[in-house]
Amino acid sequence: PSARHEPQPNARQTVSAILLQRQHLIATVERLRAQGRPSRFVGNARELLTRWWAESNWTKRQELLKSADWMIRLDQRCNDRTKPQSTSSSF
Repeated sequence: PSARHEPQPNARQTVSAILLQRQHLIATVERLRAQGRPSRFVGNARELLTRWWAESNWTKRQELLKSADWMIRLDQRCNDRTKPQSTSSSF
């Protein structure tokens, strides 16, 4: 038996999917911040994806991703509600 424990293919795929989703969420957070939307939701999502990420295991990281995604969606929803409604005139 090998002394090294290689992750199973499914485990590798799961880790890759987690890392890909994290990259996507971080890019979304940075895009929102660049648009001048440093809301509390976006800031908290960033904290989850950076500060709390390193000390978490893979299961906890999946939970961090869910929470960060929820915060980003909540920010977008709140932002959509505060946008002035465009009125078009048919004159």
